[in-house]
Amino acid sequence: MGLKAVFFDLDDTLYSSFQEGDQYAYEKLAMYAEAHLGVPGEQFARAFRDNRRRLARQQPGMPPTHDRVLFAQGALESLGLNAVKYARAVHRVYWNAVFDKMQVRPGVHQLLDELKMRGIKTAVCTDMLADIQMEKLAYLDLLDRVSYLVSSEEAGMDKPGAPIFWLALQKCGCLPQEAVMVGDNFRHDIQGALDQGIAGVWLNWTHLPKPEEARPYTEVFTFEQAAQYIHALL
Repeated sequence: MGLKAVFFDLDDTLYSSFQEGDQYAYEKLAMYAEAHLGVPGEQFARAFRDNRRRLARQQPGMPPTHDRVLFAQGALESLGLNAVKYARAVHRVYWNAVFDKMQVRPGVHQLLDELKMRGIKTAVCTDMLADIQMEKLAYLDLLDRVSYLVSSEEAGMDKPGAPIFWLALQKCGCLPQEAVMVGDNFRHDIQGALDQGIAGVWLNWTHLPKPEEARPYTEVFTFEQAAQYIHALL
């Protein structure tokens, strides 16, 4: 069977780099806290980070662990501040900072345009909330280039859980052997896809050591290399 669909992770796969944006966001949160909340910036940033970790412990692998409104709510409440009044503003400060550092990877637009021209479906499979990921796709000029978004919020659990991959297959109308998954997180993207019979292309842009994995997959170090591999499948 030929290739009918390509699935992509979003953060650190179609753009770079989320970590840089996340670090910058904490700087902006500290500045906002001092200017608008009357608390030391580092104290607020630490409270935000602590509540992020608390949610991850309480609901491991679940979509709420990505909700910056919840991080902000917990941080504000822990400092005796009005979370109802400020949580959404803090959420916006965080994401504005992340967006400031986002840059679409070279070759992304060209590959997606070619896949669309050839009738190959594409789906962004991402561990995050749908609304903010759609906003990222708009910022990166990908709205008309992607067929579907499948978020862990929609699927009900994060990768490497099966539902997000099942949904992508269903939306694209293809079988596992007719799809390929491209992502930077080996456990979530590649092993998660392999578990469902979907081929994996690991974008190892940070040059991590190869994990132990007996099943075959493809390792690349740039998005252009991933694009070349997919082009050869067309």
